[in-house]
Amino acid sequence: MLLVFFGKGKGKTSAAYGAVVRALGRGWRVVIAVFMKSSDSGELLLLSKLKLPLKLYVLGTREFVKPGVYEDEVASENMATSYAFLTYVLPNLLRTFRPRLVVFDELGLAVHMGLVDERTATRALKRFVKNKNLHAVVTGRYVPSTIKNMADLVSEVREVKHYFREGFINIEGLDY
Repeated sequence: MLLVFFGKGKGKTSAAYGAVVRALGRGWRVVIAVFMKSSDSGELLLLSKLKLPLKLYVLGTREFVKPGVYEDEVASENMATSYAFLTYVLPNLLRTFRPRLVVFDELGLAVHMGLVDERTATRALKRFVKNKNLHAVVTGRYVPSTIKNMADLVSEVREVKHYFREGFINIEGLDY
């Protein structure tokens, strides 16, 4: 099944990692691909230390990509790494590691920003649609309608109230 968690509210990645914990609890092999982020979030630090049937790929950089600026090195690195993962690494992982769950964290935003080609993303995601044995989760503040339309489940996370508005930005342990 293809699940999508999108929207402007907090909790999209948390929902995806909840699915990871459930899957690992059932003995599933899991792949996590993190687009546009670095590897210093609490969940990635913990998961990388544990001996689990899990493969983790951090495709982002420490610097955030400036929207619409594709010619700089940060954008180029994000684009190349993401393309290579979706086109070459993922198909190989599906054949050899054989995960039951793949998380594409922030793929929706990466496509929205133009860092990942929409056709490349949808081609990679098609194999999960209505598949009872192979599942994927896509997260992102913005997810293109092509991905939402092909998904088996779409949940919108919407902000009602957020401490960011009070000046509390990126609280370690809560936001990363």
